[in-house]
Amino acid sequence: MDFTPILAAALRSQAAYIMDVTQAKAAFEALGHTFVAQYQDADSQAVLSTDTSGATYLSISGTRFSDRKIGDLFNDIDLAPVDVGGGAKVTRGAYESAKEIWDWALKLVPAGAVFNVCGHSLGGWRTSFTPLFIPDAQIGTLHAFEPPKGANVAYYQKFVRELAGLVIVGNGRDIWVNYPRLGDWLHRPGPMIWLTSTGFEMIDTSKWPGGFNPSDHSIDLVVARLEKLAAAPLKPAA
Repeated sequence: MDFTPILAAALRSQAAYIMDVTQAKAAFEALGHTFVAQYQDADSQAVLSTDTSGATYLSISGTRFSDRKIGDLFNDIDLAPVDVGGGAKVTRGAYESAKEIWDWALKLVPAGAVFNVCGHSLGGWRTSFTPLFIPDAQIGTLHAFEPPKGANVAYYQKFVRELAGLVIVGNGRDIWVNYPRLGDWLHRPGPMIWLTSTGFEMIDTSKWPGGFNPSDHSIDLVVARLEKLAAAPLKPAA
């Protein structure tokens, strides 16, 4: 498995947390991107950038807990179901904040632009909602790092084609990948990458082993483990 593009998405997800716009611009430029703009409000943050080929990237921040953004936490705990058509349901907090981000992003790019979307935690949660805001033809790569569960089975059946390429990455015994623990919420059915201290395993999202380790919920740790895998790829454990 080539972990280079997955690492690149993780690095963008990490940089998306930077609140100071000057520092965020410098971080994305260090990744070889042209910084287009940063979106920031009481409960959301994201960065639009382009690479050397002109491809468009939307990198969505996770919960800015260390920056005391209480609005982000309200998005995390607002699990009221929103029906997005045909019985497909998503969690309200993450969905409504994602809509605000997409309203902003779509005004800044040419019509029909293809978006490569990534995010960690709440950002990965929002990444899984991408088909609600742009058609399949505009969806590029999708990477969700340590995302909570954000939709019901009808949602994933409705967008099975659009989300077929969604890369989901869990880490260690992260406590939040199994959140919410109650209700009909789940991850996109299919494979996910489980990072461990010794390498990685490919598992079905329904087989995520769970855990209660808050320190494993860390984009910094995810990046560190992906860097090792990208430098010296390992075979999945049997």
